Amino acid sequence: MKILIAEDEPAFRQLLEEILPRWGYEVVVTNDGNEAWQVLRSDDAPRLTILDWLMPGMDGLELCRKIREEATKSYTYIILLTSQQKDEDLVAGMAAGADDYITKPLKTNELRVRLNAGRRIVELQNELAAHAAELEAVNRDLESFSYTVSNNLLNSLLAIGRNARNIEDFMCSKENEQCQKYALGIYDKTKQMAELIGIMHEFFRPMRIDLHRETLDLSKMADKTAEKLRKSNPDRRVTFRIAEGIKVYGDRSLLQLALENLLGNAWKHTDKREEAVIEFGVTEVGGQPACYVRDNGVGFDMAHADKLFKPFRPLPGTEEFATDGIGLATVERIIRRHGSKVWAEGEPGKGATFYFTLSGDRTS
Repeated sequence: MKILIAEDEPAFRQLLEEILPRWGYEVVVTNDGNEAWQVLRSDDAPRLTILDWLMPGMDGLELCRKIREEATKSYTYIILLTSQQKDEDLVAGMAAGADDYITKPLKTNELRVRLNAGRRIVELQNELAAHAAELEAVNRDLESFSYTVSNNLLNSLLAIGRNARNIEDFMCSKENEQCQKYALGIYDKTKQMAELIGIMHEFFRPMRIDLHRETLDLSKMADKTAEKLRKSNPDRRVTFRIAEGIKVYGDRSLLQLALENLLGNAWKHTDKREEAVIEFGVTEVGGQPACYVRDNGVGFDMAHADKLFKPFRPLPGTEEFATDGIGLATVERIIRRHGSKVWAEGEPGKGATFYFTLSGDRTS
């Protein structure tokens, strides 16, 4: 296994260069944090590292943070090499992103044990990543197969519907009501099935397309969505309160769809309010930024919260607002696709708030 050594002290560096190959490691040596970072950014970067706490250019703590924040290709196991002995210093090192530490003067047996532990973790992560990739490939194949089958079924249903119309128009006489009834029944059923397949296509779409992440201004996207909703029913009295400068890192088309569904859901469930209020903002939940959409609509009973993001499952008390039944389920799939989560809080008659997390923060 390849291992990176970032150590500016020649004696320690030479010692590690001599010991580690005997233990079966391929050693990559750097003299400072900046050089180490360049190595870790390469395609074949080592997954196991020993970083000196104090180095020129970029010290071990700063490099730990940078690895955790920016190195997203695969997990890097970090051992800090330090002469720091205070508990608070060691806690600071682990908080910066280190997985383990070893103190100077170096004890070779202790180093070997800690490296073996790191090596096992890296190997397990490799296995997990391989299994995850296999699962993802299988899911893609299944979804592709389902899409193809449903598309062929849709084309067949449309053909049956057209033929039913032709039978009604050309084969059924005006006096033959039974013939007309049967032909119209066939047409209506095929139309319903075709609409259902179209809905399912939309439901699965977020999981089929590739993500193209970029920095997005969700506030501006929310403004445009709000304007579309206003134009759809100009007579409604709805106040939109959209916070400025909410920026995240994600896929534009998918997050636009998520916003349309969340704001559209709020628009729909405030329909009975004389003065509706819909808010889009950001708050902090558990020390992390979370965006939210809040409304003063009909709300919901938290006892049924587990059904919110399931397709075709309207909550008790909201049946009159039900549409195709996949809006919130689509939001959940989009946010999950971004590696984040969505949840909601509500109370009957007092509105609802939908939260979702994404990487990024609020800017002024």
